[in-house]
Amino acid sequence: MKFVEYKDSEDKKKLLEFLENAEWKPGPLTAQTIKNGNYEEKFGGGGLFFYLEDDLPLAFGSLVKEDYIKKPGLKPWIAMIYVDPKSRGRRLSEKMTLFLENKAKELAYDKVYIMTQHKGLYEKYGYELQEIVYGNIHGEDYLYKKSLI
Repeated sequence: MKFVEYKDSEDKKKLLEFLENAEWKPGPLTAQTIKNGNYEEKFGGGGLFFYLEDDLPLAFGSLVKEDYIKKPGLKPWIAMIYVDPKSRGRRLSEKMTLFLENKAKELAYDKVYIMTQHKGLYEKYGYELQEIVYGNIHGEDYLYKKSLI
């Protein structure tokens, strides 16, 4: 098992295929962002990371300056956590979340934010609900924060 950042990967083609085949719209959209040459614009200052086992990608997630709902002054954001359906139930989203928290610490952040549709998932990892955001992409989204100190 290992984590790899897309820009440092020796097999970017395999990671792009994983994004393109994700059963979740942000996967293919992210692949297109990369193909359009906008990796640094989207992921600079954080990164897009993949969880691999036996060199096969099973999950991805990112650390970004802003997420799909803009909240000026709040950063960084843990975003786009996705686990391949065949690999669910193995706590890979938790592993990815913890890995991204550590990346944020390495970048000298003392807190992280998550915007999600999933109420009740991130509380068990120490996140606190800050706000319910209505009327955006999903109708109802949840803004969470976690202190890293």
